[in-house]
Amino acid sequence: MLTAPTVVQQTFVEKIISVDTSPDKVVLNVPDAMATEIPPSLLVFSEETVNISVINGKKWTQNQASMFFGTLAKTNFDIEQLSPSVLQGFTCTSVQRMTTTRIQRLIRACRPRRGRAKVVLKESQLTCMYNLLNGDISQNFTDYPSDMLLYLNNKDVKRPNCRSYISAVGAAEFSVASSILNKDSLLLNEARTCLGIKGLNLSRDNVEVLGNMACTLNSSYIQNADPLILEKLKACKDFSGSQVAAMETLLLSGKTPYGNVKMWNRRTLENLGILPLYFTRNIWGQFTTVRWIHHPFSTLCCTVGNITQVTVSVTSFPFGYDQTQFDLCLDIPVLKNNLNSICDKVDDDEFQKIILRKLNQAFPSGVSDDVVQVLGSVSRVASLEDISKWSITTADTLAALMKAEDGSWEAAKSKAIISKYLNTSGNTLGSIELNSIDSNLCSLNTSTLKTISPDSIRWNVASCSSEQKRVLYEISNTSFSSQRASRTTFYNLIKPYLGKTSKSIIRN
Repeated sequence: MLTAPTVVQQTFVEKIISVDTSPDKVVLNVPDAMATEIPPSLLVFSEETVNISVINGKKWTQNQASMFFGTLAKTNFDIEQLSPSVLQGFTCTSVQRMTTTRIQRLIRACRPRRGRAKVVLKESQLTCMYNLLNGDISQNFTDYPSDMLLYLNNKDVKRPNCRSYISAVGAAEFSVASSILNKDSLLLNEARTCLGIKGLNLSRDNVEVLGNMACTLNSSYIQNADPLILEKLKACKDFSGSQVAAMETLLLSGKTPYGNVKMWNRRTLENLGILPLYFTRNIWGQFTTVRWIHHPFSTLCCTVGNITQVTVSVTSFPFGYDQTQFDLCLDIPVLKNNLNSICDKVDDDEFQKIILRKLNQAFPSGVSDDVVQVLGSVSRVASLEDISKWSITTADTLAALMKAEDGSWEAAKSKAIISKYLNTSGNTLGSIELNSIDSNLCSLNTSTLKTISPDSIRWNVASCSSEQKRVLYEISNTSFSSQRASRTTFYNLIKPYLGKTSKSIIRN
């Protein structure tokens, strides 16, 4: 069942829930790995009925965990044994009834630990933790979540301990902090002072201590750093053009463990991790993996080699093909027979557009649901005209198109997709569809949002407009009215849908 499509898993969980909707039974009956499909409104426990041992063994989303986190106030369960999945539910609201000692222990439990997944926390949670510590900061910085250390002030770090602080904060995810806080430059200045860094040269020791701070460095630091910087950069999520240029300069110098670029092979590229995904012609122009055949008609013919099932199965595919050759060498029958594999391996926007164009040629009457379901990230480069030719009649197709891992949708395109689904007789925005759509719900107009049943509420509305949130708040207010007896529970349930107007209603 865990390998089944998301829609099937959601339906399976709904069937289990229908047997007994009491929170303690729901948590007990739903398989651990599928617990993320339980609506947050069914995770409202009393301290008498909550079974932390059962909860701790399941996988949760952040919103779910925040619903029951407050029940940890009086539990005898060993806080050190709480899973990262549970700990991610820490919020100022959920811990307001807890003692200072328990709060401190919960914050410590979120620290990085060998052999355990990271407790992923948002900026609001991290700043909440920092404020709750109220200046009582231990100098053993590894006792805190790495990301929380981003928010410490100079007064929190004693001068003799600055190196251990820089090393500990070097494990943080720097992109968590809002850019307006200017943490990148502030922390780099602290590091320079603490480590005695002069100029732009970074020694191996400097790089080791800075850790993930390497992701924030400008090109001048990168190209003048010890080659160890390349290993640190592998942990980054993205790079600027100047950072990429600096990496390439360092690699082209030949003074890194990767040696002369012209001698690289597939193993070298694999060892470089994510870095090759950002390389430009400065690197790729140094070597080729195919022998180009030049003749008078080379611009009109496939000269690299026709793409076949064997070609597609090679790990490095489509490396070696430029845009023109990819187009000329990919025949429509091969594309149709290997669509899943090709879509899975091709991530270049222009190559993906070629795939879509050939699919339109292959299916002039329209692209069927089963074909649309395997497009993956290729779907994100589709035009509105392309989408108009797709068949989107089943919840499986809608779910496949809305997978977050395939990239975000432009609002107009997600609206077109959802609208096509709703245009099929019998299709509505039920709980299964809303789970799939997630934040793309905000691309819909308010008239469509008003058709949603309160029973289906479970949305990510961070990107919705104030007017959209107002409509969704009215629905959520109806859906969760039975939880008004507990202000904390009710607030946690409707919090995502609160705009300025609805917040004033809550205060009153």
